[in-house]
Amino acid sequence: MSASASNKKQCVLCNKSGGIMICEGCQQAFCGKHVIEHRQTLSGQLDNMMQEHDLLQQELAQPSLKKNPLLKKIDKWEKDSIAKIQVAAETARKTLQELLEQSKERLSKTCRDITENLRASQEADDFSENDLQRWKKQLKELQLEITSPSSAKLILDKNAPIYIMTLRANESSNDQGENRKESSTSSSSHNLDLQERFLQTLGHVNLEENGCLAKCVDPWPSFSYLRGRFLYSTGCHTIRFRIENCKEPYRIFFGCMSSKTALKEDVFRASDSVGWFGNDQVYENGRCSSNVRKYGYKSRNIKINDVLDLIIDCTKKQIRLFHERLKTTCTLSVNDNLAPLPWQFLLALCNLGDSVRILPNA
Repeated sequence: MSASASNKKQCVLCNKSGGIMICEGCQQAFCGKHVIEHRQTLSGQLDNMMQEHDLLQQELAQPSLKKNPLLKKIDKWEKDSIAKIQVAAETARKTLQELLEQSKERLSKTCRDITENLRASQEADDFSENDLQRWKKQLKELQLEITSPSSAKLILDKNAPIYIMTLRANESSNDQGENRKESSTSSSSHNLDLQERFLQTLGHVNLEENGCLAKCVDPWPSFSYLRGRFLYSTGCHTIRFRIENCKEPYRIFFGCMSSKTALKEDVFRASDSVGWFGNDQVYENGRCSSNVRKYGYKSRNIKINDVLDLIIDCTKKQIRLFHERLKTTCTLSVNDNLAPLPWQFLLALCNLGDSVRILPNA
């Protein structure tokens, strides 16, 4: 074959060299037949592009809110915020009820004293305008104390991490990379979870770091019991714990109990408590079992620095323990007839030096 024949351009589809044309776009060679097909292919691509353009024009004329990815974030923010506000409100109601019960005896005594003074003065017919004014003032103060007790005061915690979500336009629509960074930073700063803390204790335990860290300071066989600050009656809530220190054998109880019951010795064995303990023990409303095959719970797998998620699901009437390192989940049902809502998380520490930290939700 001559050098001129070998350098002759051929069609990229059929390898023929007759009537060759070069496409200015892709710089490929086509014969007369295939150049027409190539042009038809390009025309089809243009038609598809025109259809995409028309669809974009329709969306631009009538923007669909349902397709906007920000809508899911807004919906989740709304759902999470409502759930956390309900928890805070339920906790505040319970606290108010306890304060009212505590002040009831004191107010009853004050009322009896006023009644005795009124009756004695009336029977002796020994009183003046000054006495009437004094009694009137006492009755008014008593009425005010009953309707608005001075022992209770609503405090708005401005540091609590529930934020108002706002949507604003980005200042620069050209710098999309920076906008994405700002959006990511803004999203991560909106921590919608109220910080759970250790609050109620029974036994020898120290609370540190504003109630986020609990340390057992009394050796076995004594128990130290802890409950959280929040009451859970609706929805699903996750509390993350990290094992800061634990001695062998592992003896830490994670679970929940009814808030209607006070902390007491062996409370995790009571009928209104449910949870997981050492020696593979599982407690369900007063019953104890170490059946690993049934419950899938192995306490010996829990080590120092492990993070355990206690999930309190009031809707499904169950609690779950998720081991973040092993990616395992154990589930227990809660009989709300024996453990009436609202619930609180319950911890029990046994070994001297054992400590658990409450972490912010991920």
